Amino acid sequence: DIEWEVGKYFVKGAPEKSKTIQDVAFAAYTNFPEGMEPGFEATHYYDPPNLTFPNGAYICVVEVEEETGAIDVKRFVAIDDCGNIINPMIVEGQVHGGLTQGIAPAMYEGIVYDDEGNVLNGTLMDYLVPTAVESPHWETGHTITPSPHHPLGAKGVAESPTVGAPPAIANAIIDALYPLGIKHLDIPITPDKVWDAIQVAKAKA
Repeated sequence: DIEWEVGKYFVKGAPEKSKTIQDVAFAAYTNFPEGMEPGFEATHYYDPPNLTFPNGAYICVVEVEEETGAIDVKRFVAIDDCGNIINPMIVEGQVHGGLTQGIAPAMYEGIVYDDEGNVLNGTLMDYLVPTAVESPHWETGHTITPSPHHPLGAKGVAESPTVGAPPAIANAIIDALYPLGIKHLDIPITPDKVWDAIQVAKAKA
């Protein structure tokens, strides 16, 4: 029996019996019924009937400098499928963040121990977390396969890039080094690892 118009609620058929939004909100904290807690909020959880499966495809092109082991990501293309996109700007940001998280273990982030098991890089001063400086230009796109288990056809996003980016980058680096006979390097693949591997490969040649 309560109707709404801009700025107020009123009794159906009696618009003079009305309360503004401010009245209702104030009463919810100052004039609530006995036995109830103050507040004016509600929480609802959506429990999907089945799992959703976001996915993606990632292609990376790198150049490796033989003299120094330096690695330059020349191009990275990421195509993600998170179903129907609700907010394109948020999705783009999540994908960029996921890709940056992905380049971290591939090329930068690694905990180093000494022979006695002590951590040698105990602060962020000697543990490189990639920033915009280290990140390449991400080329992104989307395919759309709506989820049948979600009322909006949406799926999750950002997890796919964190999973797909490291092997795409690592495989590109190994592909560049393959002519020298280098078939594997543990991540993170740092310039010093690449340089050492090149020296070993040259010594065997």
